[in-house]
Parts: sequence; C-alpha cells; structure tokens
Amino acid sequence: MKSFVPTELKLSWLLAPERDELILEREGADLQRMPYSMPPEVGKAWLDSLIFPDGIALYRAVHEMQPSPRGQLIPILEVNGVSAEPTFNAQIWLSGLGCHHEYWKGLNAPPVEIVAFPGRDTFRYKKLWQTKVLVEGGVTSEMKSVVVPDSVMRTLLGEEPVETLLSRLGLTDTRQAVVLPMPLYVSAPLREAMSGQFSGAARKLFAQARILDYLGGLLSFVMSDELAPSQPAPDRKVEELHHYLLSLEGQMPTLIDLAREFGISARRLNADFTAKYGQSIYGFVMEHRLAQAHDILLAEPLPMKTLATRLGYSHVNHFSAAFKKRFGYPPGSLRRKG
Repeated sequence: MKSFVPTELKLSWLLAPERDELILEREGADLQRMPYSMPPEVGKAWLDSLIFPDGIALYRAVHEMQPSPRGQLIPILEVNGVSAEPTFNAQIWLSGLGCHHEYWKGLNAPPVEIVAFPGRDTFRYKKLWQTKVLVEGGVTSEMKSVVVPDSVMRTLLGEEPVETLLSRLGLTDTRQAVVLPMPLYVSAPLREAMSGQFSGAARKLFAQARILDYLGGLLSFVMSDELAPSQPAPDRKVEELHHYLLSLEGQMPTLIDLAREFGISARRLNADFTAKYGQSIYGFVMEHRLAQAHDILLAEPLPMKTLATRLGYSHVNHFSAAFKKRFGYPPGSLRRKG
C-alpha cells in the first residue's frame, strides 16, 4: 500500500486567541487526546485521534458546551492545512450540530457554509483545508470523522468504484463538500470504529476493519437508488422564514428545529434562504441582531450584559467581539460618544 506524506494542520483557537497555535503532525500509533483551548464558562472540548501508517486518520470530537441561548453557534477554532494528495473525508454527528465555514478559493474569497447534524453526514474531497469550525452552544455534541488519502482509497476500493463514489456524492473541484441524508446503518461502522474496549494494536486492527466496512457500505448505498437529491424549498416557505427571523427575539431555534417547523431539510432550507437573501440563516440573524444592538445603544442606557443576553449571546465578550468586527469599534464607544 502506498505511503502517504503526513499532513500538517495548524489550529488557531478562536475562544482563546492568546494561546499559541497548536500544530498536529499525523504520526503516532495509538489514540491521542488533545484538549481544546476555551474559557470554562463557555465549555470544554477535546479531540481524540487515531492515525495509521498508510495515512488514514480517525477522529472523535466531543464538545460539552455550557448553557447558552438555544441555537447559538459558538466559533471554536480555525483549521489550516494542506495534504500531499487529495483526501476523502466522511464526517458524522452523533449529537448536536456542527457548522464549518470553508474557504475553497482561499481566505480572500467568501466561505461556503456547511451545516450538519445526526442523520445528515458531510463528505469532502480536497487537498487544501482552510476552515472555521462552529458548534451548537448549550448542548453536548459529538462528531466522528475518517480521512483517507486518495491513493489509499483507490487501493482499497479500486479506480472505477472511487470515481463512481465521488460522482454519486456530487464531489468535484468546484464543490469540495456536500451534506447528504444518510441512514444510520450506513454510518454504523464509523460510529463503532474508535471503540474503547480495545487498546494498542487491537484497537488499530478493529478500527481498520470498521473503516473498511464503512467505505464498502457507503459505496453500496450511493450506487443504489436510495440516494436522491433533495427538492428546493418553496419560495413561500423561505419568505415565511425571513419574516419569522425578523420578529425573533432572545433564543434562536436550532436549524433542526427550523427544519421541522417549516417541513424542509435544514440544509435545503439554509441553501434556499442564502440564494434568496444573500446570507445564511445564521449570518442573517447575527447581522440583524448586531444592527438592532447598534440602534439600542444609541437610544437607551441598557446594560451591556442585558443587551447581549437579549440578542442571544452567551457572554458579553462574545457580543463585544462580534460588534467590533461588524462596525469597527467596540459597543461601549457609542455611549461615550453619546
């Protein structure tokens, strides 16, 4: 089996910017745990990794977030890296919700927003990794992921099956990630791959067997007639959502709750909202609430902490940072000017 040149990943902590970047080298034989850097009042998180000599990498991330306004997405880290060859990545969420802002065309171009949750799995095929990672606040979320180098994929599955897999998933040079509904039986081997009942060589052997089961099952599924594209959301539904978000105060529902409310998949609803209004659901709400905050600060002496809570921020520092990023000056400066 062809050897894979290790990938270097640079992680920048968004909730603890004073901490140095951590560089992960893809090497080592057994399970390794890396705690995330974040204030305890926000929560705690860690990443378990199991790396194999052929370049396959298995990850499990757990985020135990402290109570916060429902539906708020917390930015936790930025990932920058490049691999020697394209890699295939499958990512599943066992609980909670994850959002990735992915820069397919470099950091100077607008990012693509990827939102996934249990039952809707993410698939990627690319060499360059420039991503901001956000997770749902107030809940415990768990993610599992496998990364397989292209050359290893083709050795395990064959040239033609790999091309079929990428084509059926819809992965191309211009569409480097997709989120698709997947039945639980397809992702079951990946959920089981990082088993706690084994250690050392036994853990690696069990994980490799589960990864092979997963890749084979995924290929069989996408070649069946069960994988069908989702239909666009009716324009009326998107307009109803827009009016609802404008009237929304306090806690923001999760994308899953919005999908249930409007009877459309979260990914489809978010994609059609973005196409019509030029912003994702999350981006629109954040922009609208920051504009509200600007007007309120000019009009009344509301305590900053009260305002932050009213607008859905779990901590006044998060509100202040978002406000300054949007307007170029801190919220307190408006009162000093007044």
